[in-house]
Amino acid sequence: MTGAFAGMMADSKRPTVLLCDAAFSAVPILIALKRSGYRVAVCGSRPADPGHALADLSLVMDYGDRDSLLRATSREGIEFLVPGCTDISYLSCAWVASQLRLPGYDRPETTALLHKKDKFRELCRKHGFATPRSVSSPSQASALTFPIMVKPSDSFSGRGIIKVDHPGELESAIEYSKVLRGSESIVIEEFIEGNLYSHSAFLRDGKIAVDFFVNEFCTVHPYQVNSSHLCVELDGKVVRGLREWLESFATTLELTDGLVHTQFVSSGGSFYLIEVMRRCPGDLYALLIAKSTGVPYAQLYASAFCGLAVARIENPRVSKFFSRHTVSVPQECVFLSSRIELRNASISFVPLKKTGETLRAVPMDRAGIYFIEHSTAKEMAEITPKLKNYVAVETLENV
Repeated sequence: MTGAFAGMMADSKRPTVLLCDAAFSAVPILIALKRSGYRVAVCGSRPADPGHALADLSLVMDYGDRDSLLRATSREGIEFLVPGCTDISYLSCAWVASQLRLPGYDRPETTALLHKKDKFRELCRKHGFATPRSVSSPSQASALTFPIMVKPSDSFSGRGIIKVDHPGELESAIEYSKVLRGSESIVIEEFIEGNLYSHSAFLRDGKIAVDFFVNEFCTVHPYQVNSSHLCVELDGKVVRGLREWLESFATTLELTDGLVHTQFVSSGGSFYLIEVMRRCPGDLYALLIAKSTGVPYAQLYASAFCGLAVARIENPRVSKFFSRHTVSVPQECVFLSSRIELRNASISFVPLKKTGETLRAVPMDRAGIYFIEHSTAKEMAEITPKLKNYVAVETLENV
């Protein structure tokens, strides 16, 4: 695949790609694009973000401003537009791509369905896709079995999500959720007890070209993933079911080639869809896949937006046993340092906070990301759910 990428770049004029995200999570995408020979521009409103220093062209601007992004894309001669690791980036890029007929994006109405939880739930109900039972208004909540979940329709990283155990708590939970996210549109659905996973699949001609299943754990904030590893064991019925659903889903919506990332809960041999997105997951998810399997996830992701066919990779194998852990804290503090106390493991750390900076409470912030290589799959599976117990965060408040 790398050779095919490189061969396309033999021309003296390098195509210019605009990556709409300069933050740390988008850096693997930026590096993949540069290694493939593109001239890479980035945009983002924070000049200190690493992408601005690494790119060939830096545009300090708010990519959420769609009109400004459209003007910049036209002005700078951008040939391909690649979204980063945020919903805002993807939605803005999709809109601009629809105006300029750039590759890699679904129809605007499809994009709207996938990136709003309430619209996605309506779609699933219509087609009988496996999601938790939900209702469209608080007055219908009595039809659900408690506990239930209240979620802003545009929630991400667990923000504004509240579990409601009793009907009497529902009204206050809805108001609190709206305040947290500033959103009037909400989803009310039954809580499903089970194990959380993600399924990252790359489509080619409506079929899965390559896919990955990841165990996910929320151990600091109940609805934000902070620890994960590639699956080494998952019920075959669930695996087959997810794959069959996705290809049916792709046909139903006529999805374009590229990534479909699904979060789901597995319970008793069944699965329940939580959310689906077409952007790259954050917190260096791409590196977890690459380190564990050797598959260049970020390059696969970018290829569809650059007008290239997604490479087919048969049965990617988990060849190394990596955990990913995002360092977060339950209360706001002044960050000093972080360390992890594990023996017989190879550890790398991507710092996101400097000594003396404020570290906001989860789910609003993180201090850094650890990648831990274990010697066996068994060790990885045993330690990953407990990683927060091995991580120490030194703050001004606890020295």
